[in-house]
Amino acid sequence: MGHVTVYGEPGRFGGWMTPEYEGWSITPSTVRLPGGRLVSAVRCRDKKRSWLPVFASDDQGRSWSQLSEVSPDTGGAGNPAAMIALADGRLCCTYGVRNVPYGIRARLSEDGGSTWDREIILRADGGCWDLGYPRTVHRPDGRVVRAYYFNDHQSSERYIAATIWKP
Repeated sequence: MGHVTVYGEPGRFGGWMTPEYEGWSITPSTVRLPGGRLVSAVRCRDKKRSWLPVFASDDQGRSWSQLSEVSPDTGGAGNPAAMIALADGRLCCTYGVRNVPYGIRARLSEDGGSTWDREIILRADGGCWDLGYPRTVHRPDGRVVRAYYFNDHQSSERYIAATIWKP
């Protein structure tokens, strides 16, 4: 029923990023690679699953094709990704997982998002599914800071947390 729309110049339609799903696709996280290619991880959900496909555009966002999936199942209603380019050229994508064990994950790509290394578990101690919505930055010392909201227990209040790690 929904797919991500890309706008070029203010108010001008650019193109469709995702196909139309029996569900939705929202909250893209996009990186521009040195050659100009746009690579985007998108939060998608249909009747069967929630996942994070990765799309690419070589024409400034007018047309897109699917490259891969960062995560085939983020659980529940899904969770958006935060993707950044590291100084060494790899892509780093972080996201929340709303399946047991609830937590925060990351994956790295050495080929512009076509393939992804094994999942890195940054946290697996969530008290329930209510977590995620990341923001990620790359520090000058090579470490990555990933901020998100988190929930330790099903009945507790959420809070803002961060994980600092070195890919």
